[in-house]
Amino acid sequence: MNILRFEMNVPTSVALESSEGVPVEGRYGNRMMFNLTDGRVMYVPPIVASKIEAAGIVPGERFDLCKALVRTGQKRSVEWLLERADPEQGSAAETSLEHDLRRSIEMASASSAGSDPPETAPFASGGSPVSNGNGSAPKMNSHVAPPPVTKLEHALKTAISAAHNAEKFGAELGYVVRFDADAIKSMAITVLINMSERPAR
Repeated sequence: MNILRFEMNVPTSVALESSEGVPVEGRYGNRMMFNLTDGRVMYVPPIVASKIEAAGIVPGERFDLCKALVRTGQKRSVEWLLERADPEQGSAAETSLEHDLRRSIEMASASSAGSDPPETAPFASGGSPVSNGNGSAPKMNSHVAPPPVTKLEHALKTAISAAHNAEKFGAELGYVVRFDADAIKSMAITVLINMSERPAR
């Protein structure tokens, strides 16, 4: 049996023969076995199977898997990162939460790069821009109070800040670590879920 071996911190491109994994037990604990289109098989932790299902990966679709070593202080842990080879695939299955997270990450990235996020004209209920009578959209009142911070925004800022601090800390130790948009999205979703499950005081 030709088994795919994952090297630490090296992204590997794979394509599944079937999106349904087979649970197996071995000396490394519970694993999920997937048959690949090139005839090989891969054994991964159940969390990877969950990420494949959450991403909506279909049989034959190529994507990258990376077994990443993450340091938190003196502790080391392994995190599996998944990224589509073709971001256009599976976009129809994107949930509204994932859409909001992606848009927020894009806007945060644009702000950190020094460019302003694209402006959008206010829309009426009919879906067309509101006009002030002379054919142009009305200017926004600069004295209007900013909207309150939403849980989603708080979760994104927390995830981005944590990723930034982790990368900075890793650089100080001589260990290069980078978090892509998918990793930040996963962290933000975790923060958002934890906030939702936290009992109200």
